[in-house]
Amino acid sequence: MCDPSRDLAAISVTAHAPSSRSRLANVVETKLRWLFLIYALPSVIVLSIIMAPFQVADELAHIERADQISHGRMISRRLGGTIDGSWIVIGALYQNMPFHPEVTQTVALAREAGAIRWSGPKHRVNFQGTAQYGPFLYLPQVIAVQFGRLAGSSLARTLVAARMINGFAACVVGFLALSICRRGRALTFATLLLPMTLSQFGSASQDALLISLSILAVAMASRALTGQRPASTAEFAVFAFIVVATTLARPPQFALAFLAPAFVGRRDPAWRSKGLIAAVAVVTVIFWMRILSGLTPPMPPELSVSGQFQRLLGDPLLLPAVMMNSFAKDGLWLLKTVVGYLGWTDTLMPNWYYLTAAGALVVAMIAPGNRGPVLWPGTLALLTFGALLTALCAALYMTWTPLGQATINGMQGRYILQVLPLLAWVVPECGPRLERVLAPTWYPVLLFPLITLAVTPVVIMERYYGSWPVMAESLKALLLT
Repeated sequence: MCDPSRDLAAISVTAHAPSSRSRLANVVETKLRWLFLIYALPSVIVLSIIMAPFQVADELAHIERADQISHGRMISRRLGGTIDGSWIVIGALYQNMPFHPEVTQTVALAREAGAIRWSGPKHRVNFQGTAQYGPFLYLPQVIAVQFGRLAGSSLARTLVAARMINGFAACVVGFLALSICRRGRALTFATLLLPMTLSQFGSASQDALLISLSILAVAMASRALTGQRPASTAEFAVFAFIVVATTLARPPQFALAFLAPAFVGRRDPAWRSKGLIAAVAVVTVIFWMRILSGLTPPMPPELSVSGQFQRLLGDPLLLPAVMMNSFAKDGLWLLKTVVGYLGWTDTLMPNWYYLTAAGALVVAMIAPGNRGPVLWPGTLALLTFGALLTALCAALYMTWTPLGQATINGMQGRYILQVLPLLAWVVPECGPRLERVLAPTWYPVLLFPLITLAVTPVVIMERYYGSWPVMAESLKALLLT
C-alpha cells in the first residue's frame, strides 16, 4: 500500500530541488530555440554594422540583383541589367579590398562611401555572377532596397538595412527549424551559430535564406520520420517550395529532394495531392533550367561545360577521383570554410578557434536527443548529404574547373552548411544509462557560441579596421553622417 507522506515528500524534493540534469533537459527541450535567438540576433546586428561594405563573397552582385528585382525584373538578362547607378559607384570604392589584407576601411573612405545617394537607373550593368539566380530568396533585400530608395537613405545605410532584414528573416527560419527538429538538434543549433553561417545571415547574400530554409526542410523531415507518420499536404507543400526556391538559387540544391520519402508514407492518403505538388515543383525547376541555359555568362577559353560533361559521361569514375583529389589536397581548408573563413575567404579565425569549433561540432553530433529507429533516417540523411555534395562538385567541375585538371575549383565549406545537421541523424538513440553519461556534452554545445560572439568582432576589426578607434570613427562616418 502506498504511503502518501512518502509520495508528498518525493514530490516536494523534486519540485524544489531540480537536478542539474533536469534543468539541462528543460533547456534543451523548451529553451533551445530561444537561446538560439539570444545568440543569433545580436550577432546578426553587429555583423551587419561592422562588416565593411561588400566584404561578404559576391555581396555587391547580390544587392544589385535585389535592386533589379525591386524594379519588377524577376528574370534577369544574361549579364545583368538595369539598376541604380550609385551601386556601381559605392562598389568601386571597395573593389580592391577582397584578398588584400593590407587594404582596410579608413575614415576617409567611409566618409566618401557614406555620402553616396541614389542617382537613378543605369542600364546594362554587369552582375553576371548573380543574374542567373531566382528571385525568391531576395525578398528581404528587395524590401530594404525599396524602403531605402523611398526614404532617400544613403546606399551604405540601405545595405545595412538589407543585411539586418535578411538576417532577421534567416533567424526566424532557424528558430522555426529548432522548434520542430527531432533529430540532430545539437548539430542544428551549432551549425546555425557558426561564424560562417552568421556571416551569411548578416549580409545581403541569398545564402542567408538558402541555408536557413534548407535547415528548416531538414528539421521538418526529422519530425515526420520521428513521428513515424506521413507528413501533411501542407508540410509537403512547404518542403517542395523550399526545394524549388533554393534550387532556383543554386541548382545542386535539387538534391534536397532526396528527403522527399520522409514526407510520403507507403499508404499515404494524400498521395494524389502530394504527387501533384511534386509534379508542379519538378516542372518549375525544369522550366527554370531552360531559362538558366540562356543566362549562363560567357566562359573563358580554358573552361567548357560541354567538354567537362562529356568527360564525366565517358568516365564514370572521373568525378569520384577528382573529388577525392580535391578533398586530399584542400580538406583542411574546406573544413575551416565550414567553420568560418570570413569575408571573401580572406579573413581567418584564430587557429585555436578552429580546433575548439571542430571539437564542439563533434560533441554536437553525439549529444543525446535522437529518438526512434536510426536505420531509415540515417540512410536517408547520408543519401541526401552525399547527393548534394556530389551535385555541388559536379557543377563546380563543369563550370569552374579547367579541362583536364585533377581537382575541383571553387568548392567551399559554406556550400554544405545547409545539410550539415544531417550527419547527426546517423547517431542511434541512447539508452537511459548512456544518455545520462552523454548529457553533459550539451554544455559545450550551448556555451560555445559565447566564444564565437567574443572572437568574431575582434577578427573583423583586425582585418578591416586595424583598431577599435578607427572602426568606431569609420562606422560613424559611414552610417551617421
